[in-house]
Amino acid sequence: MSADSLIIRHAIADALGVPVEFKSRQELKSNPVKDMTGYGTHPVPAGTWSDDTSMAIATLDSLTAGIDYDDIMSKFCAWKTKAAYTATDEVFDMGVSTNTAFVA
Repeated sequence: MSADSLIIRHAIADALGVPVEFKSRQELKSNPVKDMTGYGTHPVPAGTWSDDTSMAIATLDSLTAGIDYDDIMSKFCAWKTKAAYTATDEVFDMGVSTNTAFVA
């Protein structure tokens, strides 16, 4: 399987999960995810991937030129400050640990 195929599958799975993030197992059993939906947990349209996919794309973009940690961090900063690598030109979710790492 190619890297392109993997990242596309990752983005699709992520986009399926974004609207139901933080839902309980019971809620998901009652209302299983069957299609792309939007405006669930986050106010974003159907098909929107999260920070997980954005950062994976940024990492892969950087790795195309080899391992350069400064370049990876610059791409992560472009994601956080300029919404690079996002589906909607907006950073709508960022984990506490990720945000803390930017400040450290």
